Amino acid sequence: MKKISSNRKKNHLACAIALVMVAPFSNASDVNFSGFLSVGGGMLDDEDAVAYGGYDEDDLTFDRNLLGLQVSGQVSEKVTATAQLIARSNNDYQVDAEWAYLSWQANDFVKVRAGRLRTPFYMYSDFLDVGYSYAWITPPQEVYYLPFNNVDGVDVYLTGTLGIFDTSLQAYFGSFNDDLVLGGAATDAETRNQIGLSGTLGKDWWTLRAAYHQADLTIDVSGIPISQTATLGGFVNTLRTFGFNSNADRVLVEEDGVTFAEVGINIDTGRFVAAAEHVEFDPGDAILSKNIREYVMVGVRAGDWLIHFTAAKAKDEATHPEAGIPAGQPLPVVGSTNFLIDTLQAIANSQAVERDVLTLGTRWDVTTGTAIKFQIDDIDSPDTVRIDGSVVSGQQKVFSVAVQTVF
Repeated sequence: MKKISSNRKKNHLACAIALVMVAPFSNASDVNFSGFLSVGGGMLDDEDAVAYGGYDEDDLTFDRNLLGLQVSGQVSEKVTATAQLIARSNNDYQVDAEWAYLSWQANDFVKVRAGRLRTPFYMYSDFLDVGYSYAWITPPQEVYYLPFNNVDGVDVYLTGTLGIFDTSLQAYFGSFNDDLVLGGAATDAETRNQIGLSGTLGKDWWTLRAAYHQADLTIDVSGIPISQTATLGGFVNTLRTFGFNSNADRVLVEEDGVTFAEVGINIDTGRFVAAAEHVEFDPGDAILSKNIREYVMVGVRAGDWLIHFTAAKAKDEATHPEAGIPAGQPLPVVGSTNFLIDTLQAIANSQAVERDVLTLGTRWDVTTGTAIKFQIDDIDSPDTVRIDGSVVSGQQKVFSVAVQTVF
């Protein structure tokens, strides 16, 4: 597997700065700045229950803060450079370049962009970090959970009308490298030959959306712990030692073809709002689970207040990497093939999330560009068994608050 450079994020930031520095030498008045800020905190009702949304304490902590700055510069009549830089408190306020691209406005209906782009996985992908732009403090994590929110590549964005409907179509191609945490261990992940298509159809107060993506996914799973003394990489070697090479290949995530599909609807009549999304992630031959997730949100506005209710669900399907291993066959050291089968099933089941979440939230638009939000999440999921054998309750409530603004 290729090792991802530790200087990658610094390089992205340097590229972002270089992009937007092109414009001022042309015409300083063509450089535009905008920003967004979110200061948020939360707590659990029971710190011994399952953590959720990044919170694992029953004391209120304000450690979900984010500051973003977007800079765009007019390079020429049709070419613009754009960068979006974000610093997060849970990343020690390290500045990362979420966006860094050049765009060419071919005509009134066609735009071509190249560089680091936001992957159009979801309805709110383009403004995922701008909390002020939607009702929740953050969108439902049962659906908005993918760790790959950006892609380095090129896209084509078309807008127009189809009869009486407003339409848009976006197609892209690229790749992505980043670090992620899987099974409590930091690891490297990358996509290659990533391609996707998303489109919208809308009129007045409603918009329909659909998207489809596919990529070759590689994740270095060798260091992920499966017990207090063993790692996934060591277990793969055990499978190969006993001649179960095809099962070992299923455990490894190396250039596996994966797909992701989404459909959604957004409704806003001024007084009433509603949104719903359904997503499915198919891991192909990888040991990752097939994700089937969705949410439905309804809300009503009263003056400067919005009250909303959301029901979200994650019901993933575990894979069967143990297929083909005969049960009950004696083996040296481990006893029998049942040990291999049980371990593979446990690994696969650990990747499958099953959870129902009910969310009640309010949004108060204090003034133009600033909103205060309160939210209660009621989580219902199966109990979790830790590596040390202890059991963590899946029943939990999370209380959170945030001040979010754009400027």
